[in-house]
Amino acid sequence: MTQPKTIAVIGAGIVGLSTALWLQKLGVKVTLVDRNEPGLGTSFGNAGLFADYGRLPIASYSQLRKIPGMLLDKRGPLSMQLQYARHLMPYGWHFIKACTTEKYLHGRHALTSLQLTAPAADDALLHETGASKLVQHNGCLALFSTKEGFEAALEGHLHEREEQGVRMQVLSADEVHELEPHLSRFHAGGVIYPDTRFTISPVELSRTYARHFVAQGGKLLQDEVATVSDANGECVVTGTQGTHRFDRTVICAGVAGARLAQQLGVRIPLVSERGYHLVLEAEDWHLTRPVGWLDYAVFMTPMEDGIRIAGMAEFADPDAPQGEKQTEIMRDTAAKMMGKTPAVKSSWVGSRPSTPDSLPIIGRVPGHPNFTLAFGHGHLGLTLAATTGKLVAESIQGKDLDSMLAPFAPARFH
Repeated sequence: MTQPKTIAVIGAGIVGLSTALWLQKLGVKVTLVDRNEPGLGTSFGNAGLFADYGRLPIASYSQLRKIPGMLLDKRGPLSMQLQYARHLMPYGWHFIKACTTEKYLHGRHALTSLQLTAPAADDALLHETGASKLVQHNGCLALFSTKEGFEAALEGHLHEREEQGVRMQVLSADEVHELEPHLSRFHAGGVIYPDTRFTISPVELSRTYARHFVAQGGKLLQDEVATVSDANGECVVTGTQGTHRFDRTVICAGVAGARLAQQLGVRIPLVSERGYHLVLEAEDWHLTRPVGWLDYAVFMTPMEDGIRIAGMAEFADPDAPQGEKQTEIMRDTAAKMMGKTPAVKSSWVGSRPSTPDSLPIIGRVPGHPNFTLAFGHGHLGLTLAATTGKLVAESIQGKDLDSMLAPFAPARFH
């Protein structure tokens, strides 16, 4: 295959930025296209975790049985806007199909294969861009409300994560207190993942990547992409500011990526799973690492601008107004973790691009080999961004990655 001279990357979140940086190494001209400035979409609001422990698909029969009760729990992390329900039908059908033991084990193996390559890919980009100072290596705590819940997790998903190579250490409530004395006693203990890293500023990480990209000759094009197509062997990208042509195009546009992929004949049952965060005033209250309260699916992370608590899973239109209920639940949960009611400095909501089988979409578009898709990372966008970008660049370069990328194929839901 002829090596490209010009490549467009649609989407300037952390996956798009990482992909653009790896593509620059091929010696081609790369243009990064987004309607917003780099890092201001979903990547802005994550919990900041390089979640090396994230190796288990969400889709399983045990999880499926819990969903009705979770939706009925008005104070729980899972919710759905009724007007968005019709968008969930294809997703729900494929979610059920992904729950079989065979599909679950297939997904677990695929996620683990990506996780094993992620740290080295991260290290390369962090070092080259000078962003290492934004990442800390203090591990991450995962805590449980009750002794019974903790013991069940040790026999269940924590054991399974260990089998997939995740390092962890079991901690009593007192041992947790020794590590994080400002935390309240809301828990019965948990584990620490010593290899988990976190960034103290997701948006500054994105901006640092973007500055390096431009310094190396990359072009930022602020435009909203409306259509993509093939024409005479070129990729035609049309936005509100005009039409642009490239030798190759990589779509890293999150939730919007599914709409663009459909224009190329690929239907992906991807949905908007909205997450929330609050930034809390905490001048006299400190954490040294992220802390997850797994019963409520939230993580609290020390960042440059305060303590960030992030979580929730709201299936809703990306442009729907921010939910007051979710914000209230997050604030109440933070108060229980901190032992006091904190002042809220700011709040945010954004849409995770979630697939039914918990696997991202990575690979060339069938019938349109000049287009590559790289989105749908769900809760693992920051974690898998660098290794995704590296795989995309190597694939465009001509490296045989068919076996590695097969589980993430864009046409797997057809």
